[in-house]
Amino acid sequence: PVVFRTMITLTYPKVYPTDGKAVKDHLGAFLAWVRKDRGACEYLWFLEFQARGAPHIHLMYDFHIGRHHDTRTAFRFRCSASWYNIVSSGDEKHLAAGTRCEALRKYDGAARYAIKYAHKMKQKAVPPDYRNVGRFWGYSQGVKPQPEAEFQCTEDDLRALVEDWEYAPDSDHPLYRVLYNQADRLRAHLAAGLDKSSESCYTGPQDQ
Repeated sequence: PVVFRTMITLTYPKVYPTDGKAVKDHLGAFLAWVRKDRGACEYLWFLEFQARGAPHIHLMYDFHIGRHHDTRTAFRFRCSASWYNIVSSGDEKHLAAGTRCEALRKYDGAARYAIKYAHKMKQKAVPPDYRNVGRFWGYSQGVKPQPEAEFQCTEDDLRALVEDWEYAPDSDHPLYRVLYNQADRLRAHLAAGLDKSSESCYTGPQDQ
């Protein structure tokens, strides 16, 4: 199994994009830079929104940023400079504080963060002026999540399942592809025999 050893956080300056396509382009460019800087590596990323409405991204990697102070400092500086250039920041304060690199010191640190992320629903609320949000998380091929269980259900079944959930979409909006922190609901309905139709659902390792 992949062991994540480093977490990198990417934030935007005072002026930030409100189009998810631009954010994913920036993310893709940063992922490519890391591969060039560190070589082949496995990763997992999460998208959230700050209180001011700006997107920010957490990435977890399987490499270690280095034990020596100079090595860690050099990598952190390269990360800051890369992200600063990718987003065309122009803000010196952002160059200094736009990224954060930290070591995940505990073996289960990444799993703990993933569980914490699944519970942070307020930071998944998409700001009104933000469009094309796209995926909230992604991964490299080596860490693709595996379903814990699968069963069949209709869209009406799923809507009934989450009708009392605070974040359930209105009837005129499509259902989310990922239902964060709702695995217990799915397991309960699975145990009750909710397997009668054609839509496939699953409860996964991130407690979806």
